Amino acid sequence: MRKTLLIARREYLAFVRTVGFWLSLFTLPLIFSASIFIPMLLRHSEPPQTVAVLDLSGDHLEPDVRGFIAQHAPRPNGGGFMDSGGLTAVPLPPELSSVTTPEAAEAKIPAVLAAGKVGSVIVATDDGRTLRFRIWSNDGHKDDVKDAILWDLHGLQYYKLAGMHGIDHGLAHDMRESRAIIDTVTPTSATAPKKDGFAEGFREHGPRILGVFISYITWMSIFSSSMILLGSVIEEKSSKVLEVLLASASTGQILVGKVLGVACVLLTVAAMWAAVFFAVSRFGFGFLPPDKAQMVMMGLSAIFSPERVALLLAYFVGGYLMFGIFFAAIGAFCETQKDAQAVMGPTMIVLMIPMITMQTAFTSPDLPMLRYMSWFPLFTPFLMPLRLVQNPPWWEIAGTLALMGVVAVLMINMGRRAFRHGALTGEKLSWGALLGLGRRDV
Repeated sequence: MRKTLLIARREYLAFVRTVGFWLSLFTLPLIFSASIFIPMLLRHSEPPQTVAVLDLSGDHLEPDVRGFIAQHAPRPNGGGFMDSGGLTAVPLPPELSSVTTPEAAEAKIPAVLAAGKVGSVIVATDDGRTLRFRIWSNDGHKDDVKDAILWDLHGLQYYKLAGMHGIDHGLAHDMRESRAIIDTVTPTSATAPKKDGFAEGFREHGPRILGVFISYITWMSIFSSSMILLGSVIEEKSSKVLEVLLASASTGQILVGKVLGVACVLLTVAAMWAAVFFAVSRFGFGFLPPDKAQMVMMGLSAIFSPERVALLLAYFVGGYLMFGIFFAAIGAFCETQKDAQAVMGPTMIVLMIPMITMQTAFTSPDLPMLRYMSWFPLFTPFLMPLRLVQNPPWWEIAGTLALMGVVAVLMINMGRRAFRHGALTGEKLSWGALLGLGRRDV
């Protein structure tokens, strides 16, 4: 046991003492945080876009259009963290006049925009039956105004056509604003008290998003740790370090020590990332209303209950042992990474199947095929974390754990034999060598 712990300590320190480890450790959280908060900060710091209205329709549309723009004015005290600068209605520049022709006015607009006197100009015309709005903007803000007031401008055309047919404006307004009451109901929500849209959306989609995220992290962790073990064994064999270790420890002690050492590296990474995630989450919750932040915290607490966390760890440990020892065994046969490609290709195809499945599960988590695939032991560690947030029956959890455990024991035993054979002999890696392990007493 002492030798196993010494090898694990050596494996752990070999990674954590390098500058590259710490750089890579903090790079992903920094990129993740920056990808969320930098766009938000840029959007929040964006100044309001100034918009002028040139009404050449003869229908006195300018007050209505300016009113639509005012609905998107910057909020007091800066508004929400996700809010952009908004829109601000400004007087018409002196170069433009409401008594000129559309052609003459639009000939001057490019120069007005280039001079920065206004961000956008809305030109309104009327051919007698249809209103037309030409929104002039610089390239960087081409669709901002259109996206903000599109349906309001369509409403002006609606009221115009209604008036042409003798329909009272008030009645036309009620007809345009009238909506049917449409609810989407599940057996659970039908008996639950009515909630706001945010709460309902979090209840419906929050567990699914978290499930996909957890499955993806599990896949990445198992894959990256397995590749670490593969590379470590190949490097030590090519540099003859493995031969030195074999002189003082058994192959079993070396293999267990390496697996334990890389597991400690993963725990270090997980602890750091968890701390960053917690800090970012606390920072992000500060921009939510208190009731919504509390609801999200309660939802996360329910999803990450002690029982679920224990099951997630069980699936992760099973997958880590299966693939980690298998990859370490491959490395024991190889002098270089090129030698491992014969077996790594099919193995990568197997590992990519659950990753592809996760993309479909994001939109359709209840597919029968997903449930069937989660029973396949090699896919179980990656797909069951996704299903856990959907509360599968207890017998499915017990069954998948049992099957994964049986296959894990078989793969660990085969991997141990393979590692010993590869470490003690100079045989090259091949499918024949791996399949022949079942017939050898090694």
